[in-house]
Amino acid sequence: MSRPKSCRGCNGEDLFTALNLGQLPLANFLTNSLVVKATTYPLVLEICNDCLLGQVSVSVDPKDVFEDYRYLSSISTSFVKHAKNFAIEQSKYLRDSDWVLEIASNDGYLLNHFQQLGVKVLGVEPALNVARISNEKGIPTLNAFFGSKLAHDILKEKGYPALIVANNVLAHVPNIVDFAQGLSVLCGPDTRISVENPSILNILQNNQFDTIYHEHYSYLSVTFMEFLSKKVGLILADLELIPTHGGSNRYWLRVADENQKISATVHEISKKEMESGLGNFEVWQSLAKGVQDYLLGFKEWLVEANLRGEIVCGYGAAAKASTILNAAQISTDLIPMIADASPEKQQRFMPNVGIPIVNINTVIDANPDHLIIFPWNIAEEIQKELVGRFKSTTEIWTQLPTTINGLSVQKRGNVI
Repeated sequence: MSRPKSCRGCNGEDLFTALNLGQLPLANFLTNSLVVKATTYPLVLEICNDCLLGQVSVSVDPKDVFEDYRYLSSISTSFVKHAKNFAIEQSKYLRDSDWVLEIASNDGYLLNHFQQLGVKVLGVEPALNVARISNEKGIPTLNAFFGSKLAHDILKEKGYPALIVANNVLAHVPNIVDFAQGLSVLCGPDTRISVENPSILNILQNNQFDTIYHEHYSYLSVTFMEFLSKKVGLILADLELIPTHGGSNRYWLRVADENQKISATVHEISKKEMESGLGNFEVWQSLAKGVQDYLLGFKEWLVEANLRGEIVCGYGAAAKASTILNAAQISTDLIPMIADASPEKQQRFMPNVGIPIVNINTVIDANPDHLIIFPWNIAEEIQKELVGRFKSTTEIWTQLPTTINGLSVQKRGNVI
């Protein structure tokens, strides 16, 4: 662990604390033993007033985070559908000789669709266990961390890709500038770069504080992406607002060219960020108080259910769940188990709170009175999978990062 002395994006020193969630473990440290306890680190979101990059206050060694990674993108049917639609749309711009590079390609959930369309692909994935899964599927994948050095190696070996996809990864790298320089190295005159990431505005405006964890070193704003692109010789040419992960931005980067037009959306959203108070300390302090009230209210709700003799189980051992469970200090006496569809996570435990991760049948057999869906961004997908599988009196809730009339959870329906 290290404590950056300045902004990891612009090296500025005008940073302020936006939100402090306390000492928390790595969200995806899913141990297979209750004896093993995860090291905890301060989980503090800071905002740089110079470039409007959000960032956690400490940097954990990425090898500790990603060499054994348990998240598989292909588990989510809605995310796979999103990837398929993207591949079909982008293939219209590709020639027979073109190839596609995806950085943080996970288990090949996206490149698989390009392959099916006859497009040559290469993935880069730092998690050894996940890269192995992708290679076993026949999707060529390098097990490595991406940066400028690897970019030069790829360029020498394969030339410029026609399309570079870096979805939900830019926020996961401690050296964000070197990563962007790698993108620049591989960006030829005709290369298009797609970078998807949740907007930091989601945290401020929609209270999505559960998307904060150590694995997310950075929280991106349009203002910062404009700065970063220019810093490495690229240009933020266009921006799409997409619904994934509770609201994301898809940034389109190109080689810097004075004739390159910049879409009106880039200017509009950048202006919106400034008007929202993204760089305003007082605005963030108001949010911080709401977060603490929310965590207290959630635990009180669980305690009251426990006193009534009701069983509350969870669904989705996501990083979001880890942040909330640890920040609110929820243990097995309040939530005895949490189900997850991924076999990579089953038979493990949520870090430090010790809640066992099981398959859905184990939770169904427990006949819970309440089931809390933690990955709220795919709640509808999960609900469809659970239809008719629980007793008629089981109440299904979604753990939303929003407080409504003081309630810590919002019911999404009774009998499903």
